[in-house]
Parts: sequence; structure tokens; C-alpha cells
Amino acid sequence: MAVIRALEVGFGTTSLTTGEKDGEPQIKTFSSFVAQTDPNKSGLNAGLNKRDTVTIDINGQNYEIGPDAHLASDKSSSRVLNSSYITSDQYQALLFGSMLYMNTTTIDLLVLALPVEHWSRREQLKSLVVGTHTINGTKIEVKNAWVIVQPLGGLLDYADSIGQSGFDELREQTVLSVDPGFGTFDYVTSAGLKLNDTRSGGADLGMSSVLSACAKTLRTAFPNLHDFPIEKIDEAFYKNDGFIRVSGKKYPFPVCKGETFDKKPVNIEFDLRPAIESVTQNAVTKLKNVVGNGGDIDLIILMGGACNIYKEALQDAYPDHDIVVLQNPITSICRGMHLGGIQYYRALQKSQAA
Repeated sequence: MAVIRALEVGFGTTSLTTGEKDGEPQIKTFSSFVAQTDPNKSGLNAGLNKRDTVTIDINGQNYEIGPDAHLASDKSSSRVLNSSYITSDQYQALLFGSMLYMNTTTIDLLVLALPVEHWSRREQLKSLVVGTHTINGTKIEVKNAWVIVQPLGGLLDYADSIGQSGFDELREQTVLSVDPGFGTFDYVTSAGLKLNDTRSGGADLGMSSVLSACAKTLRTAFPNLHDFPIEKIDEAFYKNDGFIRVSGKKYPFPVCKGETFDKKPVNIEFDLRPAIESVTQNAVTKLKNVVGNGGDIDLIILMGGACNIYKEALQDAYPDHDIVVLQNPITSICRGMHLGGIQYYRALQKSQAA
């Protein structure tokens, strides 16, 4: 049986498949955080509670990736938020380090995804992964690779969820698939699963831009914090229930009117809604300039970890449409990539046998 694996290295999270159980792809997801590490300091925990990470050498520098990589972080650690993208050490650390989590040493087809704005580099990415790699002493062979744009993965996930009759209908529809990621805001228009390049695109207006806009407002509210901790804003969006924790205190989020979260008076006020909307509305305006007013769009699907933050702006732009938010927006792209990879591999085998 062919071994198919999917790997989505996003600006915010990395998702990969480790196999299948009862036909369902098994997915592992962790933050796309890459920590530079000093081998002389490894093992400081003396064997207690070992971190769930992989350490990998890229161009002579040790990097640590995985669910616990943030525990090895310092100010030189980072996410992959730069134009070099697939050629950066950080991206390649995530790319090759993730292979050690895939529970196999031979991959018949590795499905990868790129943001729309990096689509021109698909052959470069494919040539990077196809072949035999020695990673931490383990030889891993990638026999072939298939590279798609990230929003297509979400569309493939949706197509799998609607059954055969739903898929037959989908093939006749014009679909807008929107993926607000951490770094980029991507979208593709398609006739069924056939992409329309001229009505697809992306912009550097993902969640990182929202966080930066919020940080600018919060620096005014907290003048002692010149370098406002972005991770605290990130937690307020995804982890906390209506509050942001700053310097040990909880404040209502996204609006604080002179009271802490537990109603104690404080000389702090902020309203982050204009900062959030400035980014989300700008992103959707750029989308609408490319896609059009939506009269011919039959279906809009929304995916990605930041989907709910951008949904209001998207709905305002297309008020007559029902927007379908994918059931598991963070992992839907990777799931669709894996399932699409199975079909792609079968079609490839059939064409080669003909």
C-alpha cells in the first residue's frame, strides 16, 4: 500500500499527517516556531519531562521544532515570516524536521502546500524534498511530491465532507475559498476544483498584521511596555475567554474601559476593534478587487486558524452569501491535502499503467 503524507508548513502552525486510521488522516499540529539551540545546553532538564521536539542541523546551525519548541526559545528564535520563505533555514528546519514525526522512512507521495503568493516556487520546493534525506541519523526517502496552494487543501477537505451528490453539485459551482493564515491572507476562485488563476491571490495581511496593529494601540495604553509582547495578544484571541493578560493582570479584550477583567478600577483604557478592522477590511477589499462583487459566486468557504476574526469583514463584503466555515479550520487544509494526495497518486499510477 502506498504511503501518502501531507505537510503544511504555515506561518502560524505546521500540520502533518502521520498515517491513517479507519480511512481518516491522523494529523499532528504545532506552532511554526523555530528555536535556535546551543548543543552545549541540551539536557538541562536532566531527563525530566523531555520536550516534544526535533533538533535538526540546517547549514551548520542547530534548530529545534515541534510542539515544545517555544521552551527552547530566545530572542533569536522566530517564525517563518520573511520573503525568502522556502530557502530560509527556519522553513527548512520545519520541512525536514517534520518528516521525523511521520512514522515512516519511505514516502511514496508527499503533499505540500504554498501560499498563493509563493506559488511560482512550487518546482523549487518539489526538487528540495524529492530524494533521500538523512535527518538526525535517520534516512527518509521521498519518492515524489505534489505541491498545491494552501486554500485548495481546505476546498478538498470540504469536497470530502459533502458526499457524492454534494460533490457532483460542487463540480458545477463557482467557489471562493478563503484562507486567513498567520502571515498571509489567501484566496482562490475555482470552477469546482479547477482553479481560476486570474481571480486568485493573496496579501501579507494575515493574523500577524492584526497582532501588530493591536500591539501599536496597546503600547499607547501601556506606555511602560515599549516592546509589547505579541504572544499575549495572540493568547487573547485564541486561548483566553474575553481577556488579555498583561504584567500579571487580566484586562477585558478587545475593549477595556478603565476596569480590570474582575471589575477593579484601573487607569487603563483601550479599544482594539478599529485596529482589527483596519487589517481585516483591507484584506477583504483587496480580495474583492480581484474576485469581483460575487454575483457569480455560488459558494464561499472559510478556513484557517484566523477564520472567525476575518469572517465579519468577509460577510460585510458579500452580504447575500452564506459563508461556510470548515469544521476544523486549523487542520482542514492538511486533511484535504492528504485525501487529495490519495486521489492524485491513484490517478498518477493509472496514467503510468496506460
